This record gives sequence, C-alpha cells and structure tokens, in this order.
Amino acid sequence: MNMIKKKIINFIYNIIKISGNKKSLNILGVISSIEAIFFPIPPDIFLIPIILARKYSWIFLAMFTTCFSILGGVIGYIIGAFFWEIVGLYIIELYGGLDKIDYLKSLFNNYGWIIILVAGFTPIPYKFFTLGSGFLYFNFFLFIFCSIISRGLRFFLLAYLVNKFGDRSIKMVEKYFLQLTIIISTMFLLIVYFIFN
Repeated sequence: MNMIKKKIINFIYNIIKISGNKKSLNILGVISSIEAIFFPIPPDIFLIPIILARKYSWIFLAMFTTCFSILGGVIGYIIGAFFWEIVGLYIIELYGGLDKIDYLKSLFNNYGWIIILVAGFTPIPYKFFTLGSGFLYFNFFLFIFCSIISRGLRFFLLAYLVNKFGDRSIKMVEKYFLQLTIIISTMFLLIVYFIFN
C-alpha cells in the first residue's frame, strides 16, 4: 500500500508541474472520460494539481470533470449494452473481473440504483458499473441521474477541499490516504443508507 501511495503522490507532483499548461484542461477531460470506461487512474489525481494551479475556478473544474466523467459513463453504458461481447468483456477481463459478473448482476438485482451512487462516489471502479449498467440494460435515465449525483458529489467535494486547504491537501492525502478514503466512503454509504431506508 505504501508503494502505491508513494507512486500516486509522486504522480500528483509531476502533474502539478504541467497543470498550468493550456492543455491541462484537455488532459483532464480525456482522463475523466476514459476512466469511466477502461483507464485505471482516477481523474482526481489530475484534478487536484489543476485546482492548485489556480488557473481556473474550482467550481468550473469540478463541473468540467463531472460532465466528462458522465460522458465516459454514457460511452461505457453503450459499450455494455451494444458491444459487450466485442469490447465490454475484454475490459472486464483486463481487470480480472470475469468471475465477478454474476456478483455484479446480484448487486444490481439487490440494490439497483444505489449501487451506481456508491460506485460513482467511492474508489470502487466506476467503469465496472458503467459497463454493467449497459450490459444489464439498467434504466438509462436513472443511470445518468445517479451518475450526476455521485460523480458530482465526489468531484465537487474534492475540488472544494483542495481549494480550501491548498497545498496542505496533498500532504493530508499523502499522510492519511487510506484513512481518508475509508472515512469519506463510509460517510457516503451511511448517508445513502439513511436517506433510502
């Protein structure tokens, strides 16, 4: 875990170096989209340094990241619905998840839209649920609605905290990476549980 955390923090510092570049917004848009389909690195890692560069407002960056993430989610949904055999299975296999397809089906059967809210907000790979939503022909409009809520909350909360705490936010992530992930995910799950039970 320490090696992964160290690589992520080093990656953030390298992104900070290019975050003032005009193309940083293009990179953020592309990463936000492809992460929802197949890319393993979450857009958060690109969003943080771009916010710290203070070239754009944090609200704009959170909205931008949310929109492009949802666009990627829609593409993932389409792949799952219409190109599952050609592309979807390959992406799932790439992450070693072929044996989890029945489990994914049971999650959708038992929790429906709540699972999309959870997957969109937490470190659970959102791509599995974008592809799975399409594969299982989950209600498209409900999928979009849940994605807007969960991805929006995730990126707006992150952008707000990074904007508020500045460079200290990287040091906080560096020091409390696992704890922050667990705390934020648990808080979100509790909120979802209490609202919908």
